[in-house]
Amino acid sequence: MNDFAGEDMMAASKHIGRIGGLAIALGLGTAVFGLGQGVAAAAPAQGVSDGGESASSSGSREAGPSRSGPGRRPARAAAGLGAADSMVSTVPAVSTASSVEGRPSRPGRASRSARVGEPVPVVPIPAEITATAETTALTATAAATQPASTADGLAAGSVSVVLPRMPVENGWSFTVSQDEIAEAAADYVAGGGDPADGARFFFGDLAVGSLDALAGVDLTPEDARVQLGNLAVSGYFGGIWLRDNLREAPDAAAPDVTAGDMTAGVDLTASTIGIRIFDALATGLMGAASSPGFLARTAAHASVPVLLALYGYNRGYLDVLLENPPPGVPSMRDTLTCEGFLDCNSTAFPVDIGTRYDAALGLLDNPPSFAWQEMRLWTALLEGATGAGRGVWEAIAGVGGFSPASYRALVELSSAYLMISKGAVLASMLGYAGGDTAVARSSLRLQAGLWIWSGAYFAGLASNAPAGTMPEIIVDPDQTSL
Repeated sequence: MNDFAGEDMMAASKHIGRIGGLAIALGLGTAVFGLGQGVAAAAPAQGVSDGGESASSSGSREAGPSRSGPGRRPARAAAGLGAADSMVSTVPAVSTASSVEGRPSRPGRASRSARVGEPVPVVPIPAEITATAETTALTATAAATQPASTADGLAAGSVSVVLPRMPVENGWSFTVSQDEIAEAAADYVAGGGDPADGARFFFGDLAVGSLDALAGVDLTPEDARVQLGNLAVSGYFGGIWLRDNLREAPDAAAPDVTAGDMTAGVDLTASTIGIRIFDALATGLMGAASSPGFLARTAAHASVPVLLALYGYNRGYLDVLLENPPPGVPSMRDTLTCEGFLDCNSTAFPVDIGTRYDAALGLLDNPPSFAWQEMRLWTALLEGATGAGRGVWEAIAGVGGFSPASYRALVELSSAYLMISKGAVLASMLGYAGGDTAVARSSLRLQAGLWIWSGAYFAGLASNAPAGTMPEIIVDPDQTSL
């Protein structure tokens, strides 16, 4: 009995630092949520006035220069999401035939015509939170009308995804669209991605593409819900994957057990609560993003300390991760270069957002106004969060080190998260101190994505789902073109 208790305590100690460190950021983030809920309620339903800047004028402004980096694929649009999709909380498993039958053709990104200033409907938070009782796995197949890039290497309908049951599949701010994820997976495979490398797609490409879409200016409310749903999937199963890979000896999944079987009957109440908390925060941030300009800039201002703490913590743990490769695994230390606290770049997983707002770095070095002086002060004060991240992860590395099998993937995904959090904090600074309402709105939507991703990640760490619970990409060899 004591042996089992000791093992449980050791496992718990490995997760408590990670959860506790960012729980501090969540506490600060609650203030931003409160502000977002308030301004969302105050925002007019039509024709928002920004005190001299109309919705149409704000929509014409750029959210930073567009950059194209290696390994990037455009985020998918969600034009085909219907009212039924946004109302249903769980979707039963469907066959290949039924998943593609009757679905409208998706016009793609060109269908996004919403302006930056267009209000995003505020979803009221229900008085009671109830967890879904469904136990089915989500299965979807890419629609017959695939983009040209997909059609080059795959026959229509040849790529599908299987998602184990999630605690929440339809939140106040997000909807899990299995069709959207299947189409993104088809693009991933057509672009040369390995279907067997689920971690790379579900925790990397899917998340980065959705965050990039949220930071864009041509995003409809329906698009936003689906992109946030993609991040909920990425974060939740990413947390389970990390939980498994921090164990001394991860349990192997039983052979011939489906994703649905693995989670059927498992109590996911704790994970449900965790996702709901961050879902509420994301709802507030999306409301703030659609509010009048000065309120959006105020919300961006309030979020700067939170994002700096988040960035600092993650930079600290990435430093430790890079300094402690498992025996026999090549070092990846040279993938991260930093010339200052925020002036970092990573080649481990190139992310456009990580450098899109770098103009703010020069303004921090030579502040042209009181607002930029304040941003510089906050940056100096919260640089100490790096030490907190280092301390927690040095303890983890000292207990058992990192898994050789998953080390590279962990570095890549952690690097992507760091660079996205860097982009979010610099965008918030530009939105507030630079007076750029369009960028302020982009930063708030980007933050909503980060918090859904992070919250679902915490829920995954705390999940009772069996070891090895992972979504899958399935390629039907009978339908793959030669």
